[in-house]
Amino acid sequence: MRRLERFFAGREPGGEVAVYLFGSMARGADQPDSDVDIGVLYRSDPPPTFDGLPLRLESELERLLGRATQVVTLNTAPADLRARVLRDGVLILDRDPSFRIRFEVRTRNEWFDLQPTLREYRRMGVRAV
Repeated sequence: MRRLERFFAGREPGGEVAVYLFGSMARGADQPDSDVDIGVLYRSDPPPTFDGLPLRLESELERLLGRATQVVTLNTAPADLRARVLRDGVLILDRDPSFRIRFEVRTRNEWFDLQPTLREYRRMGVRAV
């Protein structure tokens, strides 16, 4: 985790406001073949084109860590994934705490608003079986 902190702290700011390590590595349950899951919150939404994909960042992190790496753009990730990152993730970069906190509050509100729909969906799925 120290390598990740140093990597992001030493990077020229590319719009990253906050970075989270999540998944098995954040939970301390990673295996030698586990990938590294990184969630990145940007100041503005990346373009919905190939240029908006975090491919260069993934490549840099894979070289640094020697492991497969998946970078998720939190700005555009589904509410359930964002909520999981906040619940289980470890914050490794926080360039703008106010911006990050607004994102976290909005994510939690969206997640809680989604709960009744998810409960109904699960209930209907169980009934259909």
